[in-house]
This record gives sequence, structure tokens and C-alpha cells, in this order.
Amino acid sequence: MYPITTSENVPLTALVMGLLLLVVAVGVVTYLVSLVLSALMHSFGGVFERAMFRRYCMRCEQGDELLEKGDLAAAVRVFADAFFLRPVRRDSSLLSDIANYHTGLLSRLLTVADEMGKGRARLPSLADTDRLLAERLEIHLDYFRTLKRDETHQLRMIVRGLRVNEAQMRAAIGRLIEEIRSSEERVLYH
Repeated sequence: MYPITTSENVPLTALVMGLLLLVVAVGVVTYLVSLVLSALMHSFGGVFERAMFRRYCMRCEQGDELLEKGDLAAAVRVFADAFFLRPVRRDSSLLSDIANYHTGLLSRLLTVADEMGKGRARLPSLADTDRLLAERLEIHLDYFRTLKRDETHQLRMIVRGLRVNEAQMRAAIGRLIEEIRSSEERVLYH
């Protein structure tokens, strides 16, 4: 004997099947979108990193313009915000550009400190900042070497190291900027 279906069960079964198909469709679409985005980020991720780095370079150029106008205090503030401390995960060739950029930025800050302090500026944080920048470069290089070996656990440790370094960098930059500002105050008040 065949089971007897009533007309009341048919709409309920159709609704359940429709919901099940909807859930499966949403899952498939989400998976496909994530694959496409992953491929785009893998292919063009370096482009985004370079664009972000260019924005920081433009900040530095704004600081240069302020220097030309003689607004040293504003230039120091802009230079403090111009350090590129974002992690680089796609374009390893960008690392040398960033290292050169940071060297130029530290040089500008040293020049401003000399002008503000009339040649008497003492900047112990400059060496700390420079050391932390060198460490950051090494951490990034380790990241790309480990990425080639596909060691997931080690990559996570390196990413954590980058975050710790970023926090240390921000603190060192803050101390450096404060030393530059205080060198101006010592000259003004003594």
C-alpha cells in the first residue's frame, strides 16, 4: 500500500525543500565569492599595499611642504604620522622602498630637531626607532621566507611579532617626537 498524501503536506514539504535549497545556494555563493576575493587579493594584493604606501609618502611630502614654509612643529606632527607601520604580506619588493623611505623620514626628523634645538638636540629615541625599524624589516623578511616554506604556525608567530613591533615602534616614535618638541622648549626657555 502506498501512503496517502494529503494536500496539507505538499506545501509544507515544498517549503522545507525550498529553504534547504536556499541554504545550500547561499553556501555555494559565499564559497565562490570567497574564492574570487582570495584570488584577487593574491593577484592584486601588492597593488593595494603599494597604494597604501603611496598615501604615506604623500603625508611625508606634506611635511616637506610645511618645512619649506618654516612651520617646523606642524612638519614634526605630519612626519610622526607618516611612518608606514602596516604589515606587508604580498609584495616583498616593497620592503626595500619602505626601508629607504623610513631612513629619509628619520633624516628629516633629525634635521628638524637640529633646527628646532639650534644644534643642541639630544635624541636617544632616534637610535631606538632606527633599531626597531631594522627589526621590523627582518621580521618582514622572515615572513616571506616562511611563506615560501608554508609553515602556518610560524607565520602566526611572525604576524604576532609584527604587531608587537608596531606597538614598540609607535611608542618609540612618540618618545622621539616628544624629544624633538622638548629640544625646542629648552632653547626657547633657557
